[in-house]
Amino acid sequence: MKPKKNPMNKKRRTALQEEMNFHIQSWQQSGQSQKEYCQENNLAYHAFIYWLTKLRRQQGPIEQSFIPLQMTPPVDHSGTDLEIAFPNGVRLKVSSGDLKFIGQLIRLV
Repeated sequence: MKPKKNPMNKKRRTALQEEMNFHIQSWQQSGQSQKEYCQENNLAYHAFIYWLTKLRRQQGPIEQSFIPLQMTPPVDHSGTDLEIAFPNGVRLKVSSGDLKFIGQLIRLV
């Protein structure tokens, strides 16, 4: 006979899941690496990865295509950076002056 689950454990787990979902959203907006965010917020990296993986599985598969984007280029291209944000949280900043290089980076994915 299985022992009954303690309802208090479920409440604690739900609270922990909500807290980790908050941290995952904060990390995604922070621009930091996962390890940097965990160190800054005193989180165990392995626990962060566990909850991130769990959340991603709940959200379903990520679309494996690019979303069309229309941009109006600035008048002066010198010193302008372009940032590419991938679904896995990686952010890549490159100079927008070298479009051939940007195309090569996108094809690497």
